[in-house]
Amino acid sequence: MSRSTIVVGVDESESSHAALVWALREAVIRGATVLAVNVWSHEPLSDFAFTSVEAVRQASRTLLADAVDQAREHVPAAVWVETSSVSGNPSVRLLEAADDAELLVVGSHRGGLLREVMLGSCSSACVRHATVPVVVIPPPGRDRHHKHEAEPPIVPTY
Repeated sequence: MSRSTIVVGVDESESSHAALVWALREAVIRGATVLAVNVWSHEPLSDFAFTSVEAVRQASRTLLADAVDQAREHVPAAVWVETSSVSGNPSVRLLEAADDAELLVVGSHRGGLLREVMLGSCSSACVRHATVPVVVIPPPGRDRHHKHEAEPPIVPTY
């Protein structure tokens, strides 16, 4: 019998690190392995200094290794973790990685409606298009006690 896999998206955000810790804890409960995925893109024209594809790929691998090391500090139980550094669109690549998985775990962002409309939301896209259950982990420190306070208006009011 093969072990089930939990795929988790990892980037430099606090919520993705919380998602990785959650995925490790869930893997202990399920007896599953974890596949930590970082999706990167190479856009040398958007950087102030030219960065090679290999440098971006290596930064991604380093980010994954550091994130896994930090997450293991919170989950002492032995969990098999694999890492994958891939280029492309984050939601598309996470959905591809989770195609045969038992679960997909992603972090939410702190941005409001404007950020989601303008930039899109990886977590929203994963929820809408996944063929497996998706768990969205909020950023650490989000107040659990305030109930759905209205966000500030997108357009300034005068």
